[in-house]
Order: sequence, then C-alpha cells, then structure tokens
Amino acid sequence: MHIVIVGGGIVGTAIAARLGETDHDVTLLERSTVGRETTAASAGIVMQSMVDPTPFDVDLRERARSVYRRLFEDGPLEWTRVGVLYVAETDAFAEQLELAAETFAECGLEASVLPATDLADFGVAPENFVGGLWTPNDRIFDPTAVARWFADCARRRGVDVRTDVAVTDLGERNGSVSGVEIDDDAEGRATTDTLAADYVLNATGPWAPRLNELAGVSLPLCHTLGPMTALETDAPVESPVTIFESERYVRPTREPDRTGAWVGAYRTGYVEGQSFDPDDLTVPAEFMAEATDLADAVPALEGARVVDEWVGLRTVTPDGRPIVGETALEGYLVACGFSGQGLTLAPAAAIVVSALLEGRLDDETRARLGSDRF
Repeated sequence: MHIVIVGGGIVGTAIAARLGETDHDVTLLERSTVGRETTAASAGIVMQSMVDPTPFDVDLRERARSVYRRLFEDGPLEWTRVGVLYVAETDAFAEQLELAAETFAECGLEASVLPATDLADFGVAPENFVGGLWTPNDRIFDPTAVARWFADCARRRGVDVRTDVAVTDLGERNGSVSGVEIDDDAEGRATTDTLAADYVLNATGPWAPRLNELAGVSLPLCHTLGPMTALETDAPVESPVTIFESERYVRPTREPDRTGAWVGAYRTGYVEGQSFDPDDLTVPAEFMAEATDLADAVPALEGARVVDEWVGLRTVTPDGRPIVGETALEGYLVACGFSGQGLTLAPAAAIVVSALLEGRLDDETRARLGSDRF
C-alpha cells in the first residue's frame, strides 16, 4: 500500500515519521523545504493549557506530549518549560478559566486560578484585569528544527521525503483516489509527473482548502491571520507565555544573543467563509500599534524595539478541534484545521492516522476528530 502525504510542515513530517514504522510505502511531498512555511511562522509553543478543556482534549495532548518527551529526552533537540498564563479581562472569562482549572484537576494536571493581584508575580500589571489561569508545564521549542528532525527520522525509516515538489491535481478512479499529479523542481528543472497512491493525506495547513477543492471535498475550514512581531528589550522578559482574553499574546524569547519577546494576535475563532491567500500575506498596519501598546500590560516590554515582523495563517474549524481522518472521497485523508494547535497536536495526529490505517482507531477519537462530525 502506497501512502502519499502532502505537506512537509510539522504535522506532515510527524505523520511520515510514524508511518515509516509500518510496512506501508510512504512518500512525503513538500512544495518548498521542510518546516519552512506555516511551521516556521508559528510561536513554537506546546500547550497543555486551554480555556475549554474536556478529558478527551487533555488526553489527546498528552498523547502528543508523550512523543515529544521521548524526542527531547533522547534526541539532540531541546525544549524549555515556560508555562502559560491566560489573563481574564472580564468576569465571564474568569469564570471560564475557573471551570478549565477544575477539569485540569480532574485529569491530574497542575493548574492554578489566580486573583488579579497575583498577576504581577508573572510580569503582568494587574490593573484592568480580573484574574488568570496558570499552567506551569507548557513548553517552547524551535518548530522548524523539530519538523526537520521528524523528516530525518522518516527518511531513516524508509520514507521518500521529496522537497520542491508541488501537487497540482489529484487522480481519481471509480470514486477513489488513484494518485497525484506533481510539478517537480527538485533538480532545478521543472518536470511534470503522476504518482500513483492508494491513499493521499492532506497535511498542507492553510493550503488545505485548495487541495480539498481538487479532491471535490468540502470541509468547514476558515483562515485567521496570526501576525507576529519580535521585540528586543534591554533585559530578559521573565514571564510565561501570556495570552490575554483580547486575543493578544506575549511569548518570551530564550535566545542566547537576544532578549525580548514575540508578540502576536491569538485569533482562533471560526469565521465562516473567511479566507486569505497563504502565498500573499502582510502584517496588518494596525497590529504594530497593538503590539507596542502591550507594554501597558507587560511592563518588561516598555521601550522595546521592533526587530522583525511576520505573519502566519491559522486554519480553524467550528469546534476548534482538527479534522483528522477519512473524507467523502475514498482514500483521501486529511489532517488539517488545527486551529493554532498544530505544533501541540502533531504527534497525536500521527498516532490517529496510523491507527486509522491499521483499522484500530477507537470510536471516540473517530467521532471527535472525523470530518463527518460537521
């Protein structure tokens, strides 16, 4: 059985590494280089925390973290524990955070509800805030390095990892996927070819709707912009990843040659029909003013200098969970719509895809992540 994975970000490479352990023939196709696109534009956060957890969501993240723990304990890469602080600006959101903390406690995870007066201990000016939720075990890492590690692992296990290869169309025979048409520019000269496949898996991040359209598959996916700016400060920003109710966040940098933080927009709400061109993104002008204004909430950013800016693109589903599994077209699988949690959940998606192909996927996971839930 031949499986073609389209997309060489952290989700596609994690799946490729997992399937490389099986007897299947696996090919990974990436249109540029591994981990260069949406993965590289991410904040590099592996989150235990969330504002509306269920036991299923907690368990799914733990499945992913178990893979990451082995990677960072036994491999050459590192991750850094910084924790996540959600900050409530309204009483309603504060109550939601309290409910989240109760669920975390029931699942055995460490989480604390904080009054506004305690926010100063985490580098946040308490004025104008109601309280917060603190989870200490969230981590940050270099997402591109991890995606490349997964790709290297996949290669060692026999996966054909091909870069500079764009999928231009899907083949179909008798209502099932038969392969992909590709433009291959790996040798510096463009060639067109057809690659036969029993399964094609869409792991293309914000390009997923385009590939779905080629497959004739309609899924509820929208885009939200994730602009980010890198700020340099004279002293280290000693704070956790801080996510404000008003959809802004601060992610401290942990680089030996630079102190500061990344500031971003944390928009993960589903907006039906909202779509952007992943190949033509710019940082909105109004975002830059919002980013520097965060010094009022995080005093360590006072006087910070903008040294870089970029924009990522989240692919969001109505319920905030990814779509991982089968579709209406036989043989066409998806792993998309991670709603800003692709890094957090990539290894779990790989576990789900592997179980699906082996016929041992449990009913709850199928129901909660399958495309037919919408």
